[in-house]
Amino acid sequence: MQTISLQRAEKIARNINAMDTNYHRSDDVRSWKFWNNLEKVIKKKLSELSNDDVEAIRPLLNPTEAKFFNLI
Repeated sequence: MQTISLQRAEKIARNINAMDTNYHRSDDVRSWKFWNNLEKVIKKKLSELSNDDVEAIRPLLNPTEAKFFNLI
């Protein structure tokens, strides 16, 4: 059973979809730190969600970013 609200699922999906999946190639240290931190925050949040919660988020994701976070 889904435990997060649709609004929360949309917010998590929005953050995942905004992820720069190529940030590892960045020469800008500040940019790299920002994206690296965001990746850690998202992965931590995803690890705290139930399978049903993840299933609620999955349809809202762009394929590239979903693959980056191993959601497809």
